[in-house]
Amino acid sequence: MQISPSKLWVSETIELFLLTPDAVSEAYVAWLRDPEVGRYLESRFASHDLASTQAFVADMLASERNLFLGIHSIALGRHVGNIKLGPIDRYHRTAEIGLMIGDRGAWGKGLATEAIDRISRIAGDELGLRKVTAGCYASNVGSERAFLKCGFKIEGRRPAQVICEGKPEDLVLMGRLLGQ
Repeated sequence: MQISPSKLWVSETIELFLLTPDAVSEAYVAWLRDPEVGRYLESRFASHDLASTQAFVADMLASERNLFLGIHSIALGRHVGNIKLGPIDRYHRTAEIGLMIGDRGAWGKGLATEAIDRISRIAGDELGLRKVTAGCYASNVGSERAFLKCGFKIEGRRPAQVICEGKPEDLVLMGRLLGQ
């Protein structure tokens, strides 16, 4: 992405910042290792350490099709999660949103909703995208609720698409048209 590493997007509750490898901490790696945090994340199928996580962040930073941002809680005064826009399809002007609030102390405070709203604005206003999409496991009601609060609509379901805790589960597909 053609975005300055110092670029910040600020609201009353969060700052979104361009994630760089030097922002990867042991706390961040601990989120990836926490089974409760990773319950709905595809990253739960890999092992993580500081070097592998820094390499992943470096790959995202170098990517022209992904915007990978850290979420800093103003109230808590720390990095609490990440949000990704991508892959970005420049032709169709669309992108997928992925989200992780890794710091359990930040759960239930509306930070995911604020981050989704902010990155949706970035997608439309700064990157000229016309639509953003997301998916979540059917039992991840908190994630679904956060997206719906931000104007996403449920576009469909893929029955028994994923395995969660050993059982097949539906994948809920959501989308939001931007600039309307």
